[in-house]
Amino acid sequence: MMLRVAEHAVRPAGVERVLPSGDEGFTLIEILVATAIASIILVMAYASYRSIFDSIKRSIGRAEFYENVNLAIMKIDQDLSNTYYTRSNKDISFVCESDRGNSKMFFTSVMHTDLLFSGSSRMPARLSDIRGIGYYLREAKDTRGLFNLIKSEKFNYWEEDPMTGGEESLLLPNVVSLKFEFQKGNDWDDNWDSRQNNLFPKSVMTTLVVKNYQAQEETFTFVTLMNIKEYR
Repeated sequence: MMLRVAEHAVRPAGVERVLPSGDEGFTLIEILVATAIASIILVMAYASYRSIFDSIKRSIGRAEFYENVNLAIMKIDQDLSNTYYTRSNKDISFVCESDRGNSKMFFTSVMHTDLLFSGSSRMPARLSDIRGIGYYLREAKDTRGLFNLIKSEKFNYWEEDPMTGGEESLLLPNVVSLKFEFQKGNDWDDNWDSRQNNLFPKSVMTTLVVKNYQAQEETFTFVTLMNIKEYR
């Protein structure tokens, strides 16, 4: 009777069994390649996100900058357009002088309002407020070499010295320079004092230099025509 010997693979000690090809894992090279590709994708995604974020930040900064400048220009132009004058009060004057290369301007302006302070709901009373107005620069404490554009207002506009007093408010920061010029014939003069000649300017040219959101200087120039009518 023949004995059938069982066929068993004999493995030497210390030799691992080799898995079939279908059960093989990732090789080190494949893992490194996959990691490199994932890193490239992440870098590209971050760069795209950063670019979009910077673009949004620049757009917001640009919008805020021009909005603030336009607001300051509008206020200066509106106050100059409504300059107040009456010959019955000699203390009402229009004065502008240079201060370290920048202008300081003081005058009296009519500030029209539609607010209902008197009258009836059917017949509202339109009131006018007369105030002493001043525009000048004040050196910024936190930014060396730059100024804040200040607007001052006072109700006692009839004072003898128009260049003192008043409630101050910050109109625009990061200003480099402010200059007012007044037309005299074909020329422009940067000084005016109606107390000496009893004359008021017919047009004022304002030049405002401001540092924008990218720390670059931008110049804004506009002319205000002053059709001054005497109030009696």
